[in-house]
Order: sequence, then C-alpha cells, then structure tokens
Amino acid sequence: MNTKKYLSSGICALLLITASGCSTLQPQTFNQLGKFSTYQLNEQTFRVSVKTSPNMSYGTTQEITLVKAAQTAIQHGFTYFKILNDPSSNNQPPRQAIVYTAPPPMFRPYGFYGPRSAFWNSPWDDSTQVVNIEPNEVAYSITCYKNTQSAPNDAFNATLILKSLGAKYGVAENGDILKPEPQKIS
Repeated sequence: MNTKKYLSSGICALLLITASGCSTLQPQTFNQLGKFSTYQLNEQTFRVSVKTSPNMSYGTTQEITLVKAAQTAIQHGFTYFKILNDPSSNNQPPRQAIVYTAPPPMFRPYGFYGPRSAFWNSPWDDSTQVVNIEPNEVAYSITCYKNTQSAPNDAFNATLILKSLGAKYGVAENGDILKPEPQKIS
C-alpha cells in the first residue's frame, strides 16, 4: 500500500515538472526596471533620476533615463528637451570589484592531483569575475520645449526617442507604459 502512495506521488511530481518545463516568463514592465523619480523644478525644467540594480549595465541605465526624460517631456505637453550641462549630470559608473573564486579540486589545471597543495589556493588557479558593488544611478536635469523654433539645435526630439528606444523598453510614443507579452519557455 505504501508503494502505491509513493508511486502516485512520483507520477504527480513528474507531471508537475513536465508541465513547468513549458511555462511562460513574464517580462518586466518599464516601471519595474528601476526606481524612478521626477521632480518639476519650474514650468519647463524637470529633474529625472533612475536607480537600477547592480546587475544592469551603466549604459542600459543611461538609456532608460533618456527614455524616462522623453516620457516626462511628452506627458507634460512638450516635444523637445535638452539635458542641462550642470555638475549633477556628470554621472559616474558604479564602483566595481573583482571577485576571485577557486574552482573545485577536480577542475584544477592538472586534475585532482596537481602541483599545488590541497590546503592552499593559488591565485593562478582562481577564476575572476567583475561585479558591481552598488546600484546604477543616473540623473538628468532637463529643460523642455514645445516646438522647434524655441528649442536649441542640440535638443532631443522626445517623440523620436520614444519611437525608437521606447519600443525596446515598453513605452509607447505617447508616453504610456505598454504591457509586455509573456514569453514561452520550452
């Protein structure tokens, strides 16, 4: 009787594992990519900042901040924006550290019985990995403009940014957040 119980439990577990193998992955929405803050400084000037996880690259964080700036401009009725050249916009990439991890004994260069001692890890046998030790933070102060006559020559076109980069991160041309479609994993 106990064997039937274990057999039925095993079959249920096998079916559960098989069913979970064809599951779906729900991608993140734009708002889930980081912590956003937007402050209106005056009628046409805003401070936009994004803080992402250490797993995200600094370049990606800069792109997300640019999309957030374009979204802010569009949602407040502007078409163009310029990133101000103030000291606070000189963002620095996050600090990084090199982590050394020793491989298990069986994966040493000379096999299990190599020229190194079993009690001491040699730096030549370690593998390295570069990791960010703090989250990425990017902040821009932007001045927004309604038309090309009032905008300077080096101003960004917010509509064009949302049309090109916004689609990559799930932001529509009008600044609305798009719901991502689930991806099937097999």
